[in-house]
Amino acid sequence: MPENFYIGGLGALMFGSIGIFLFVASYMIVDYMLKKVDFSEELNKGNISVAIVVAAMMLSIAIVISSVVH
Repeated sequence: MPENFYIGGLGALMFGSIGIFLFVASYMIVDYMLKKVDFSEELNKGNISVAIVVAAMMLSIAIVISSVVH
């Protein structure tokens, strides 16, 4: 029983790391492709619409990565 538990935990940790890496890489690619909008600057200004777009983008990327990794 403990062997399966450790193998499952190691698999979850590995796939979680892959998912986080893919998430960050995807965000950086989208940020690079959309050079007209500086997300960090707009968020610091308090632009709510940019915050909603970034949140939706992050959620959609997370759903896709979850489907791929799972």
